[in-house]
Parts: sequence; C-alpha cells; structure tokens
Amino acid sequence: MESNTNNYFSSTWLLDLYRTNKKIIYIIVACSFIFFTVLACLLPSEYRATVILFPASNESTGRALLSSNESTKGVTKFGENDEVEYFLQVLHSDEIKDKITQHLNLYSHYGIDTSSTFPKTKLARKWSNNISFRKTEFLSIEIDVYDKEPAFAAKIANAISDYADTIMNNMKHERAQKAFMVVKKAYSDAQNEINNIQDSMNKLRAMGIVDYASQAEVYSDAYAQAIAKGNKEGAKSLEEKIKTLALYGGAYETYDELLTNESKRLSSLKEKYEEAKTDAEQSIPYKFIVSRAQIPEKEYYPIRWLVIVGGIVSVFVLTLFLLALFSQKKKYPMEIPNQNMETDKEKNY
Repeated sequence: MESNTNNYFSSTWLLDLYRTNKKIIYIIVACSFIFFTVLACLLPSEYRATVILFPASNESTGRALLSSNESTKGVTKFGENDEVEYFLQVLHSDEIKDKITQHLNLYSHYGIDTSSTFPKTKLARKWSNNISFRKTEFLSIEIDVYDKEPAFAAKIANAISDYADTIMNNMKHERAQKAFMVVKKAYSDAQNEINNIQDSMNKLRAMGIVDYASQAEVYSDAYAQAIAKGNKEGAKSLEEKIKTLALYGGAYETYDELLTNESKRLSSLKEKYEEAKTDAEQSIPYKFIVSRAQIPEKEYYPIRWLVIVGGIVSVFVLTLFLLALFSQKKKYPMEIPNQNMETDKEKNY
C-alpha cells in the first residue's frame, strides 16, 4: 500500500499524465480559450466614476460667522467623525435615491418597467449593486458609481453629492427657521418691553423727574436754604417738587433699573437673533469637494485578459485533477474494498 501511495504522489506522475493525455488537454484548453474569449467579449463594460468629499463642520453658520466666542470652529473647518457619519446617513437615505431617480430617470436608464411587479425593489437592487459610499481613513467620503455609460456614471456621482448637500441644507433650514421664529418673538417682546418702560419714564420726565437721587439732594439743599432765608414762595415751590419726587421717584428708579436689565437682555437676544436669522436665510455648502467625478476613459470591469487567463487556468487544473482521478480508479479499482476487507478481518481476529 505504501508503494502505491508513493507512486501516486511521485514527482513524475503529473508529467506522465500530461504525456498520456496531452491531446485531450490541448483540445480542452483550446475550447476553453475560445469559450472564455467569447465570454470576455460578451461581458458588458462597466465604468466607474468617483467623487471624493469632506463633510464640513456641523457648527451653526450664524454662530461661526457672527459670534464673538473664540472657541467657534468656523465654517472653513472639515467635519470630524460625527459629521462623516451624519453625511453617510443622508447618502443612504431614500430621499437621495428618489431625487436622483426622478432627476435622471433611472427607471428608463436601467430598463425597469414601472408597470411591472415590484419596480422599486428592482431599482433598489440596481442602486445597491451600482452605487456605493464609504468612509476613508482620512475622514473623507468616497462615492463610487458603476455604469455601462461613462458619462452617465459621472453624472450620477456628481448629482448624488450635490443633492446630498441640498438635503443637508433643507434639514438645517427647517430646524433653523423654527428656532429663528422663537428667537424673533423673544427679541420682539424684549423690544416692546423696553418701549413700554421708556414711555412710562417719559411721562415721569414730563413731571420733572429726571434723576431721583441727584434731584432729591438738590431739592433738599435748596429747600433748606429757602427756609433759612425766609423765602416762603421759593420754599413752597420746592415743597411741591419734593412731594412729586416722593410720589413718583421710586417708580422712576424701578423703571430705570428695569430698563438697564432689559437693555442687557435685548443685547444678548440681538446676537442670538442675528445668528438664528443667518442660519435660517443663508445656504452654505456642507461639504468640501476634493474631486468631482470625471467621465472615465477606460472601463473598470471586466478585465478581459484576466477573465480569459483565469478561465483557462481553472479549466486546465480541473482537467488534470479529473484525469488523475480517473487514472487512479482504473489502476487501483479494488484498493479501497480490499483495504476495508483487511480491516474487517483484523477486527474479527
């Protein structure tokens, strides 16, 4: 049994097998060459178009442009890992697929009959097979589009990156507009409150109350001097002013303090108002394009020579394996049964 095994795995068995069956091998290799050449020619060409972009920082535009806070990142900063994940979620959204489908008429391009059964499922399968998004190690995003038409592949890739930016802006604006309405109302209320306070203070000023503390001091000194000099008319006039000041001076002080506080609040709200207004009205791209998709000049798939060579090598190896198997079966037809019989005898013994 050892000699048979050694003979089977000897260094010359492959050469002997080849010499014995070389005509068959030549015929099979020639047929496989013809078959895989024809197959390689019939395989449809696929072109790849690629867009590379960096998502921008997710920070508020108004805050980045108008805030005096030095910790702001600014609108020119690249996004970090979170921003990349957010942008990828948008790229994988159905809204992107629907907009591109409508804009470029993908049903017609992919030959999908909309009146057939499950057209959306067929389109989704085509989309997942032909379009891919991935995050690179540099925190950029790569959009790859494969298509039989090179110009159309580039058009899809660029349209996806543009629509993704539009969707990001729309989502931001929807939220920013609601936030702006809240800030706008608060800002308007603060302005109205200040106007009411100023109206009340103007009425008090019409009564001669301008500065409670300084006026009280001046009136008191003048009244004392008038009494000392025996100026009864002057003292009486000052007495009336002192009464008026006593009645409304406290209110004036209160309004003055309220005006100071409301002015500070209005100043703070004005900054927020300007930031929120900028966010609600301005559209700034949320991406930095590193490389827009260009029309590919060379097909990406298939690599025809590789299909031919790989197919011939596979058929050649499979042919040798089958020939070796048939050869050994013819040479040692009873080897396995005899071995089993010997094993059974040993067990019985």
